[in-house]
Amino acid sequence: MFGIKFSSSKFPYMERDKTVYAPLRDGTSSPSEKDYEEPLYMRPRNRKNSTWFSCAVICLLLLTNILTIAGLFATKYLLVQLDAAQPEYTPTSAARVDTLPTKWKRLSWWTDYSEKNFTETDALWDDINPAHGFIAMDRAWAKGQHWPDSMHLPSDDSKNVYLLEAYHLIHCVTIIRKTFWEAIHRADKYTFRPPHAGHCIDMMRQYVMCKADNTPLYLFGDDTAGDEQYRKCNDWDALRDYASEHSACYRDTPPDVDPDTFPLGAHFGHCDGGYDGMKEGERRGPWEHGVVFDGSQ
Repeated sequence: MFGIKFSSSKFPYMERDKTVYAPLRDGTSSPSEKDYEEPLYMRPRNRKNSTWFSCAVICLLLLTNILTIAGLFATKYLLVQLDAAQPEYTPTSAARVDTLPTKWKRLSWWTDYSEKNFTETDALWDDINPAHGFIAMDRAWAKGQHWPDSMHLPSDDSKNVYLLEAYHLIHCVTIIRKTFWEAIHRADKYTFRPPHAGHCIDMMRQYVMCKADNTPLYLFGDDTAGDEQYRKCNDWDALRDYASEHSACYRDTPPDVDPDTFPLGAHFGHCDGGYDGMKEGERRGPWEHGVVFDGSQ
């Protein structure tokens, strides 16, 4: 009895039920195939599509950063341009003048204008004609350019007379030089009263401060600072031509005439033909290290 073995095929009711049951969705209907589908978030993603999506996001971020940076630089550039476009403050009474052309020049420490041969140098300096800088301009035009009112041309009441500043300063330099050497040589009489030279020295001081030239001059301790260095200079020839075109035909007091008795009207009516006696000057002196090479020589 205890050795009897029962076969499951003969007793099917004894098999283990392997049916999988699922709860009804609405309590009445039977489960469908969709109920056994795996949820979407549980499905494995397509790796290829995921890579392309990541690359697209990264590229979009990079493009956004690039555009942002470009926008910042563009804004800064526009602000700089707007600042540059703003007109520089100018006093309403400042005279408006045309800008002269410029040229590069080498300035020499010593020229024939500074030689110790006074016969030669005196002739060069005496030949300078600062009176060339007296010009006559239409009064209505000058007023429109904010030029200050000035004395009238004796021969034409519709014109004002002006003196270009560069010629005024070269006039001062000639006076300082002559007064200096007359004092050194203990001349019996000064050509110009010393207070006039004092005024000229102060004018040069003010002019130097006004221009505040920041050119760096080389030096070797032998009193030749900046010898033959390049400077950017206004074209003197252009200034001379401008003065010639608008000449007031003025002349300085002749050297053999008492300036106290020489009438103002006698200064006018003497045209110089466009000659002012200004020259570059020939280089002199023994210095050999003065030439500054710019790489193209």
